[in-house]
Amino acid sequence: MAFRVTNSMMINNFNRNLNMNAGKMNRFQSQLATNRKIVRLSDDPVNVIKSLNARSRINSLEQYQRNLSDAQGWLSQSETALSELNEIIKRIYELSVNLANEVKTPEDRQAAAYEIKELADQVVTLANTTLGDKYLFGGYNVTRTPFAVNAGELTYNGISMIDDTPAIRADLLGLDNIIQYEIGFGIDLPVSISGVSVMGLDDDNVYARIKEFYDMASSPVLEDLQPFLGIFQNLQKNVISLQAEIGGRQNRLELMRDRFDQDIINYTQMKSDVEDLDQAEAIMHYSMAEAVYRAALGVGGRILQPTLMDFLR
Repeated sequence: MAFRVTNSMMINNFNRNLNMNAGKMNRFQSQLATNRKIVRLSDDPVNVIKSLNARSRINSLEQYQRNLSDAQGWLSQSETALSELNEIIKRIYELSVNLANEVKTPEDRQAAAYEIKELADQVVTLANTTLGDKYLFGGYNVTRTPFAVNAGELTYNGISMIDDTPAIRADLLGLDNIIQYEIGFGIDLPVSISGVSVMGLDDDNVYARIKEFYDMASSPVLEDLQPFLGIFQNLQKNVISLQAEIGGRQNRLELMRDRFDQDIINYTQMKSDVEDLDQAEAIMHYSMAEAVYRAALGVGGRILQPTLMDFLR
């Protein structure tokens, strides 16, 4: 049994198809106007998810890059301070060699003592090195001056660094916290150097040993300064070791930066593949849709039911 196709059915089907063609033209026109494949979420839900994931990943990578820059600044400033500290210890070692191995007049020793005193003061200044308004070697204490000289003794966050009492030692080490930066998903990199490691405790305390050397060099009684040669060599080795530690972290930061740069390029390309419009292809599709739309209008004029005016012509 065949179905009867009425004029009304033909007109309804024509209007539906015409609207569909008009919708295609509108979609292609919107793409050309925005130069984007996806104008609305409904255009391509699967690729929308890919695009959002790529954007989210790029944002995370850019944040990690900012963290890398901050970490690099912290490490570079710490390296500079340690380099200066190394030069100070090196200079004091030279003075110790000079005073220990040559006959010096009291005036010569006093002149050397003045220089040693100035260098000792500079050691404290370096221990309080800042990056912006943050102290580098104070652990979590980045806002208050961590190192100070009280009654001739160097203190760290208010605690003497040459007091070997177990309770004091425990308090001191408890304040010796390390600042870390998140440089990747689940990857934390220490950027600060322990203040205790830099200045040392007890017999290894840089300031205390320089002060002891100063007292002996400035004393009118000639004393044997030979033991200080080994002391300052060991202090210098410790500083060089810390510099090597910083260098290793800086190398890792450079590797991470190169990796993130490449990852951003890859995800940007992925996002571009999903979002960016091929202009030539879109113009071709628009032209085809326009041709179909015009053809549909022509056909529609033939199937529309004649009116009384058509018979009066």
